[in-house]
Amino acid sequence: MNIYLSKSSAFVKIATIGTLILLALIPISLFITDSNYGVIGGLLLTILIVGTAIYFYANSLDRIIVDNDYLILKKNFGQIKIPKNEINGIAKLNYSNLTMTYGSKGVFGFVGSTMDNSYSLVKDRKNMVKILTENKKYIISTDQPDKLISEIKELYAL
Repeated sequence: MNIYLSKSSAFVKIATIGTLILLALIPISLFITDSNYGVIGGLLLTILIVGTAIYFYANSLDRIIVDNDYLILKKNFGQIKIPKNEINGIAKLNYSNLTMTYGSKGVFGFVGSTMDNSYSLVKDRKNMVKILTENKKYIISTDQPDKLISEIKELYAL
């Protein structure tokens, strides 16, 4: 069993910190206003912002585990287990500006669905790998994409 880490690029770190700071300033400004609606709006907006941030953090990819029977995409909360017999192909992707249909566009990574119906768990767009299965397509990133690809091809006989 080998473990491959998925670390955030500088862009993802800056986008995450910058967005969280800006989003924190919005409810603070609503709390400061003298209107009663400012307090209620600030509370509702704070709950929405915190919930969204927790969701994207929870679904952000932490590491990839290559086992004899499964490829495990370990997120910060939860995991995706892909049986080796369902994997049809794997390939390295070039640097790309991921076009998301929904999801985060840099906050805690590029987490969500892309225009080609792939499930994206990308934290570094320079080290992306696309995994094709019978039912889904996954785009992930890892610090060692070439090593991950060669190991999966060898271990799973692709």
